Amino acid sequence: MVHAFAVYRDAMREAWGDWWLAWPLLQKVAVGDVLHDSRGSVRAAGTLADHRIGFEETPPEARGAFLYDAGGGIDVRFKASGATDPLFAALADADAGVLLRFARQRAALVAYRGLTGSGMADSRALAGALVRRYWAGRWDTGLLAVTEVVRADAAVVLVAAGAGAAAELRLATSVGSGPVQLLDLAGSAQLAGSRHLGFQWIGEALTPLFRVVRLRGTWLGGVREEYGPVQPGRGLDAEPVPPLLLEQAADDPAAVLEAPQQLLVAPEPARDPS
Repeated sequence: MVHAFAVYRDAMREAWGDWWLAWPLLQKVAVGDVLHDSRGSVRAAGTLADHRIGFEETPPEARGAFLYDAGGGIDVRFKASGATDPLFAALADADAGVLLRFARQRAALVAYRGLTGSGMADSRALAGALVRRYWAGRWDTGLLAVTEVVRADAAVVLVAAGAGAAAELRLATSVGSGPVQLLDLAGSAQLAGSRHLGFQWIGEALTPLFRVVRLRGTWLGGVREEYGPVQPGRGLDAEPVPPLLLEQAADDPAAVLEAPQQLLVAPEPARDPS
């Protein structure tokens, strides 16, 4: 059976590399969110504000659009309003629309419009804050901090469940009078009919991509070797953070923080309420 996330992941990987993928797509992710990773099982765990860690977020920066069309393996046929086309079974003659036919089993159409990105302005401040929290026994080594996100104004994601998959989309009147492009389907089309389609999502305002950091494993090992295991509160009299650890965070945040890889196999997503 084709796993929808695996196909979507492969479609995104070449362009976005080590970015984490929000799944399901309705998952809300923001800069400053905290996640907990327990042997590859990741769940929400509050925010940095909950841990009394402040930060400054950079203003949104435009990142254009993203389109993946199964490496050109999708046959696209457009229909104008008022036209008759025997290949369209779900649309009325008055509808404008598009027919997508997927030639391969592992195929996807992924289109994001209006991409913007923002992130933490100061990684040194975050590194120092996490060092302090860890030293006080108040930051678990399985915690991840979201440091950067990419948002999309609109999206369409269609994943084939097998060879011969097809989808008919009804185009909204707001698409415009010029030639229709695949990117126009993002957020402005409705699924009218489909065959062998394994996953479908058309909508607006989502956060498909994000980055996370955690305390670096080698740094944690060095701290334990030099100072021993930390204890919650470290006793009745709080011990000050060794200056060397804070200097490391300020001089080279990458020595303290690392960006882990996302688990490549995702659980089956919850039913899409759309």
